[in-house]
Amino acid sequence: MSGKKRFRQAVVIVHGMGEQRPLDMLNRFIDAAIPGPTVIDEKQDLPVYYSRPAPESESYEAKSYLARETSKYPQTEFFEYHWSHMMQGNKLSDIWDTFQRILFTPIWNVPSGLRVVWLAFWALILWVLWYIADGTLAWDSLSVEKIISLIAGGGVLAGLLSWAMTKFLPGKITASFVDVVRYLDTSPRSYSVRKNIRRGMIEFLESLHTSGRYDRIIVVAHSLGAYVAYDGISYLWTKMNQDHVLPLEDGQQDHHETKIDPEVLVRFESEAAELLKDDNRDPKAYRDLQRELWAAHRAAGNPWLITDFVTAGTPMCMAEKLLTKNEDEFRVRQKRRDIASCPPLPDLPGAKKKGLFSYPYKGGDVLYHAAPFAIVRWSNMWFPAHLGFFGDWFGGPLARLFGAGIQDHPLNGNDWKRFLPAWAHTLYFTYPDDESDGSATKVLHDFMEIDPQAWWPNAARGEVGENSDEQGDNGDQ
Repeated sequence: MSGKKRFRQAVVIVHGMGEQRPLDMLNRFIDAAIPGPTVIDEKQDLPVYYSRPAPESESYEAKSYLARETSKYPQTEFFEYHWSHMMQGNKLSDIWDTFQRILFTPIWNVPSGLRVVWLAFWALILWVLWYIADGTLAWDSLSVEKIISLIAGGGVLAGLLSWAMTKFLPGKITASFVDVVRYLDTSPRSYSVRKNIRRGMIEFLESLHTSGRYDRIIVVAHSLGAYVAYDGISYLWTKMNQDHVLPLEDGQQDHHETKIDPEVLVRFESEAAELLKDDNRDPKAYRDLQRELWAAHRAAGNPWLITDFVTAGTPMCMAEKLLTKNEDEFRVRQKRRDIASCPPLPDLPGAKKKGLFSYPYKGGDVLYHAAPFAIVRWSNMWFPAHLGFFGDWFGGPLARLFGAGIQDHPLNGNDWKRFLPAWAHTLYFTYPDDESDGSATKVLHDFMEIDPQAWWPNAARGEVGENSDEQGDNGDQ
């Protein structure tokens, strides 16, 4: 392969809630993420990937895994962004406001995975009220005054019980559920924690961009990690916004000698407009154009490398209750461009306004600051909570809140463990050998497209990446 540039891509996994140890998630994830056998020489037990230092991370615990090029994918480096050590000082009482808000939400607005818990809690409240009343209540003896007093008493009792639960339950629970609420909390106590986690994610992604080693980056996130990764992608896009210029003139060529299609942005914005008008429209055409638009930006020499954002079992499906107080407030923040969506909402009109998401800049078109998911494809999977209980309580569809350009995929494969209440939330990367239709591993492979030959200009092997290593890592391959 002398004289050829090797294609190299990076995959970043962002772990979810809980006091997780460095590399725990990466070690669980990598076998599921790599298609095919993970050993290339059974006699020598030689794996297709090996550990190396990760200078892109400031953590002394950090390592990456370099997966050798095979017939199924190009050379790929796997990283973990580890953030749980920054989430210190959690108290279960931190979830008081959110818990109370969900408790007093009508059941049809409660996230499906929590409805059985919601019902059980209210059943306990009603039973306690009945017990206090000594079981003497009867429908024919109820008066308006009694009904009002019961409702008021139930509300007070619900508040007292939820406060007691958040105050006195064992501290082990704080290691997980409080992380979600606290990361999204706007109080001064949580501000520095959230800022440090976000900054670490942004700086890590930025270091991968500026290292000069990679031609593509894929971000995969589990649970609360999806919020962390989403923030990292959104803020980094804003930071690099004026680098996203797509030249107006036809004929500019990249290192593939591939011409830029001057109409790709026009076609993309047209399809996005149709998707914004019809939430039930199949997102495939939009997602195909995302690939094309990303390739056009790379051909123009733009530095943005992230092609895919894959989320698994994320409580982002409850964002209107966790990130804001209700869906109305959530939609207002979207309209103000505080919350990036897929497809993006149209840019606000102005003197320089040209396209749906773009404006003229330096002789070209540039996508505006709230449009990272114009070129980053967002895919989402989860184990559904059947009957509102049997499955992942915290995962769910995202297109409803974040936009119809997201490919949602409920997982109906794998074994009986996916029905385990709440525990199913931990199982997304535990079936590396199950590549049957509907399994978490098969869907992960489909979403990541770890071998990009099907859509990459001039294929994704051999002479493609001007920033890739000539001889691989330390002379490998």
